[in-house]
Amino acid sequence: MHKGPEARMSDAAPQRVGYQPSINVAQAPPLGVPLLYVAAAYGFLVVAAMLAVVNAPWLARGDYASPRVVVVVHLVTLGFLSMTAMGLLHQWVPVVLDVPARPMRRAVWGFAGYAVAVVGFAWGIAHQQGMVLAVSGSLLAAAIVWWSAGVLTQLAHSTKPRDRVYWGLAAAVLGFNATWVLGLLLALSLLAGRSGGPVLPVHIATALVGWLGILVLTVQLKLTPMFALSKPTPAQSRTLGLPLGLAGAGVLLAWVSLKTSSTVESVGAGLWTAAVLLSIIQSVNVIRRGKSPRFDRVFVGVAAAWGLLLAAAIASLWLAPLAVVLAFWGLITLIFSYQARIVPFIVAVSAARRLTGPPVRAFYLAQALQAANQPVVTAILGCAGAALAVLGQALGSPGCDAASGLALLSLIAWQVGGVTAALARGRTGAGGPRQRALADPEEGRDGAL
Repeated sequence: MHKGPEARMSDAAPQRVGYQPSINVAQAPPLGVPLLYVAAAYGFLVVAAMLAVVNAPWLARGDYASPRVVVVVHLVTLGFLSMTAMGLLHQWVPVVLDVPARPMRRAVWGFAGYAVAVVGFAWGIAHQQGMVLAVSGSLLAAAIVWWSAGVLTQLAHSTKPRDRVYWGLAAAVLGFNATWVLGLLLALSLLAGRSGGPVLPVHIATALVGWLGILVLTVQLKLTPMFALSKPTPAQSRTLGLPLGLAGAGVLLAWVSLKTSSTVESVGAGLWTAAVLLSIIQSVNVIRRGKSPRFDRVFVGVAAAWGLLLAAAIASLWLAPLAVVLAFWGLITLIFSYQARIVPFIVAVSAARRLTGPPVRAFYLAQALQAANQPVVTAILGCAGAALAVLGQALGSPGCDAASGLALLSLIAWQVGGVTAALARGRTGAGGPRQRALADPEEGRDGAL
């Protein structure tokens, strides 16, 4: 019997690339909640970038205890990095772990509480309002616990194997909560008139490694094979969890240093460096085995990001402030690079529900929606911004720090433009050549697919 184009797509495309993503797109929640988180995160990052330009003199002279600098740091960590992670996990956890999405109302209320808390917290820091900080900090802790309870409940109900991805997500959620607990201890210490002492570096390490670092290492275990159309060999699979173990051990040593000495924390920093190096090696090996007919340029952005994160890990051995700056730029570059593929995928999942054919169709539709060169420009702007920030620190140059903030604003504009274009392509239907490639893989052999 003659098969139509959609039947040919479902038969031919997966066999042609020899890869089937181990995900269940049928469990994906509506677009609203993850895009709500992402949109708010972009808003916080825009404010952080503008404040970085305005407060360049304080950054250049290393006045890191200034409220002007502290508010920028928290707008990046709480407002952008954490909010982005929370929103994307709202989509990612149900799809990867094959569990129902969180109820829409619960998710929206959780978002609202967290967003209001971040705004209040930033305002309290900027204006040194103790009561505002106390109220917003309490709301922030409650919002994190509320969100964490939802994720942990999904983990508990997942029928997927309790593998390294499962335990990595659980560890990252634990790290998120440990971060706000340390933040509370730090705030109480400052209110009592004492310095942050050894708590401050451990608070930073827990946020950047225990929460965000472990989360990135975990998510990458799924994303790298998916984008490369690859699977690790059995030998590679046995060591994939090692970076997670090294990063976790490094964070634990940072906590031990609270009762011992800073030397123990330096050993932990060495473990973080080893974790980043090993993760890079593992990713390269998986990509080299990929069956994608074309090299996905997302790995250009990812490579630049991991280069910055490796530099941050090395710098953490003796240059803590510089390590934080490099880690911020590395995480922002990594998130923006992956978002160039994840946002089209989220849109494709929504569109695939209205089409006939197998759910795996969403994977190929996402490839048709994405902009090929977006991660390349992201890599260039990310590295340029990081270099300017390093020069600003090294030379004490407000001009370089201001230029770094402007580079971040340019990066945000580029990213928003790319995301908007992906959404627009998703709304145009299957009329364009990239969408027709989805229906007929022979047409897309040398194109989108």
